[in-house]
Amino acid sequence: MFYDFDIPVRIVVGEGCSAQLGEYLSIAGVKKVLCVHDKGVAEAGIVDPLIENMEKAGIEVGRFDEVLPDPPMEIVEVGTDVAEKEKPDAIVAIGGGSSIDTAKAVNANYTNRGTLKDHALNLNGLQILPYDNPLKPLYVLPTTAGTGSEVSPTAVVTDKELKLKLSIASRDHLPKVALIDPALMVGMPPPITASTGLDALSHAVEGLMGGLALLIPSPMRLSFALTAIELILESLPVALKDGKNMKARTGMAYSAFMSILGAYGGLSFGHAVGHAIGEVCEIHNHGFLCSSVVPQTVEYLEEFIPEQITKLASLLKVDPDGKSVKQGLQSFYRECGVLSLKEMGMDMSMAKEVAHHATLGQYYLIAPKKPSEEEFVQWLEEAYEG
Repeated sequence: MFYDFDIPVRIVVGEGCSAQLGEYLSIAGVKKVLCVHDKGVAEAGIVDPLIENMEKAGIEVGRFDEVLPDPPMEIVEVGTDVAEKEKPDAIVAIGGGSSIDTAKAVNANYTNRGTLKDHALNLNGLQILPYDNPLKPLYVLPTTAGTGSEVSPTAVVTDKELKLKLSIASRDHLPKVALIDPALMVGMPPPITASTGLDALSHAVEGLMGGLALLIPSPMRLSFALTAIELILESLPVALKDGKNMKARTGMAYSAFMSILGAYGGLSFGHAVGHAIGEVCEIHNHGFLCSSVVPQTVEYLEEFIPEQITKLASLLKVDPDGKSVKQGLQSFYRECGVLSLKEMGMDMSMAKEVAHHATLGQYYLIAPKKPSEEEFVQWLEEAYEG
């Protein structure tokens, strides 16, 4: 097996780069777009200037503003109906991971109606399949720094009927251009800054121990993950204290997509458990949920990642062993105001169901060592108190 790195996304990073949106669309010959976002981003005053920017470039803009957290399939269908009415040449996503994932899913469903679930990793193992019909070009402008969806081939949507988060994966989902403007992130309140930042940290740390990462080690992937972790440890506390600190916001913007590139070998039990809590308990705080058992995961898989433990320990300034790294991560969580599962409203009577769900996804299946459901419950009990 080989390490294969191919990312056709043009990544533009820097304060003010979002002003180039209309120019990029115009040069590509786009005449009409569907702009996908949630109402909160619009109310924050981020969307209208970007729409004006596109219209000044001669681009007609249709809007879909009904994005919800952990986007349910029903919303994807509504967005698809809007796309069929608007008939855009391209899709523009403005917002956090939910908006970008919704845009990916709407794009795929619009161009290949009825086949979306065929691409769900939960349903077809580890296959990453192309679509029969080409998707519309996707342009993304993230307003949070955490999910890394701007460089990910995956769209995560929720199937409420199955009580599952579906990771719908295809290289066809990748954006054509990602305009990563930290100026769009300065208005993020501290709780969202912390939650999305911890999502990025989870991606990077879990990326050090994902199943395929251990099977096919790569210094390139490792460097992405470790650099992302370093940036988060330096930048997130500053961004939480001063949301307008452009250096910190830029550091977090870089960390968000670098952490995903560092996790191209798969994630681990943090996201397995985080997704399961969201599925079973319907709690919408993806970053905090996925980070909740990452410290336990590091300690549990210590024997498989001795070099990674040493590097993590150096960044956290703790002793180079799994228990110390676990405690170092938990200390950083407290510094960033991460909520405990208790504070997020988890009902511990659902812990066994959560543990069972955590064993069903691809992250569990590709792990080199697998906790029992009873061990997952013990991790949840520890994370419940924080």
